[in-house]
Amino acid sequence: MHAERIQQFEEQLHQELQQEIDSNEENSDNDVGEGSSTSVHIKKIGKKKGEKLKRKEAKRQYREYLDQQIQARKAQEEILEEQFRRKQLEESIRRADELEKLRKEKAKKAKQEEKEELKKQKLQEKNAKARQTKYSKYHQKIKAWVKEHKFCEVEDLARAMGLNNEDTEYILKQLCKDDPEFDLCLWSGNQFLFVTRNDYEKFNQDLKEKGKISIHEGKIYY
Repeated sequence: MHAERIQQFEEQLHQELQQEIDSNEENSDNDVGEGSSTSVHIKKIGKKKGEKLKRKEAKRQYREYLDQQIQARKAQEEILEEQFRRKQLEESIRRADELEKLRKEKAKKAKQEEKEELKKQKLQEKNAKARQTKYSKYHQKIKAWVKEHKFCEVEDLARAMGLNNEDTEYILKQLCKDDPEFDLCLWSGNQFLFVTRNDYEKFNQDLKEKGKISIHEGKIYY
């Protein structure tokens, strides 16, 4: 705002100086015409004209100075405007680069998550296939073993079959799910009890007669 006021003042001063110069030139022409009668009068007019010419030259130089200042200011404003446009362009490019970087990182993360999920699914499928293979191989042996022993610890059964606890428990649960003979079996933590309908009938009879039943070391006592 201050720079604009200075510029307006200089332009106004420039106009006033130009008007004064034009007026002085007209007066100078009039003085020359009037001073043609005597040599003394011509000498005085010449001195006056010289002073006017000096003032005219000084004003001309000042006018050039003002013109130079105006042009310099315009050039400076153009430079500032160009710097501002360049800064805006650089900021726009920077934001675009950041957005592109975020997009790539997001795409990379999504791809990695998809890869991990696919890997997890393949591992689950592999484990399920391996368990199914073990089930097909061992479920009859485990079925015969628990039917014979009735009560067992999962760890003991796994050791007897040469399996780990997880696979052994999986096979027992699949038998309970798919084999009707295992419908009435009982779980208690890692303990398993093979119970048939006949066993339940005997339990009921024993409870009526003795008031209790006992399970100890894999055998059911009535």
